[in-house]
Amino acid sequence: MRRLTRSPFDADRGPAVLVHGAHHKVGTVWFQRVLSTVAGFYGLRFTEVPESDGAPGRAIIPGRDIDLVVYDRANDFRPQDFAGRDCRASHLIRDPRDIVVSGYHYHLRTAEAWVLEPQERYGGLSYQAFLHSVDEHDGLLAEIERCARSTLADMDRWTYSRPGILELRYEDAVRDEVATFSRLFRFYGFDDAAVAQGLRIVDGFSRRGGSPAGDTDPHVRSGQPGEWRRVFGGDHVDLFKELTGDLVVRLGYEEEPNWSTTDPS
Repeated sequence: MRRLTRSPFDADRGPAVLVHGAHHKVGTVWFQRVLSTVAGFYGLRFTEVPESDGAPGRAIIPGRDIDLVVYDRANDFRPQDFAGRDCRASHLIRDPRDIVVSGYHYHLRTAEAWVLEPQERYGGLSYQAFLHSVDEHDGLLAEIERCARSTLADMDRWTYSRPGILELRYEDAVRDEVATFSRLFRFYGFDDAAVAQGLRIVDGFSRRGGSPAGDTDPHVRSGQPGEWRRVFGGDHVDLFKELTGDLVVRLGYEEEPNWSTTDPS
């Protein structure tokens, strides 16, 4: 009934399928909570598509039965899944080095099944047990290797500057939630009242000063930009460059390939 009686969309633009493309440890839970709550308020049909383990498009969305969708793996998004409906999509990235740090801490305490499965590469230990068996230095090296072949490879493969897709940065969202989410809601075609309502919902899940009060979700930490500079050493930097090349330069997080842990500012 809410979908029939309330609409967030500006009359001049009309409705569309709203899509958000995420990557692991790039504000996925944060944006999912905000967008699913917005969808609930307006009666929009919401779904979240879990990661497809490297098989793009594995989870086909019924194009006429959904209004707002979050892809946990952005590369799974295929406009053709929506049966010709107009799509307005957003895509969020984060400094790949901070993804490594966030992933390391998350995998120390998550209960995800794959993290708890014994693996030959870790001498029969699970990935989580391996991380607990080594110090932070070696754990970060392992996380760099894991991220380089998964999340960071996905970010590298994403086609940027695609028409109809709003490119956003996690760092901007942390720095100024109002500006970032206002931009997102305007891009989605929300009218003034819906933007204001959306921002009230954003405030309820605010990341100002770290995790929302009382939040013990292992997905959520402080997430402050530049955390990698405090924990990366020279060998972390060397391994990261060896496995990812000039990724941080191409994504605009560094100007030169000879970057180091020293803050240029």
